[in-house]
Amino acid sequence: MSGWAIVAECPNGLWAALLRSYLEGAGIQVWLENEHMQHTLGAGLPSIVPANAALGPFRLWVPVPQTETALRLIEAFFSL
Repeated sequence: MSGWAIVAECPNGLWAALLRSYLEGAGIQVWLENEHMQHTLGAGLPSIVPANAALGPFRLWVPVPQTETALRLIEAFFSL
């Protein structure tokens, strides 16, 4: 996806939902890859069921200009 960068891969829908909400709350635009496909197999948001490997992990994408800020926020999130 041109103009966007992956900032995180999440093992399940719960972590994907938490990180997306956290970043959006900070004003960062987020696109969550595989959100709808995983949901059809029961691993959707906010499930703790592991993502189906055949469909790929939940990936959080942000616009390239916001990548550095997003990565700093994610690091801060996990250090809480």
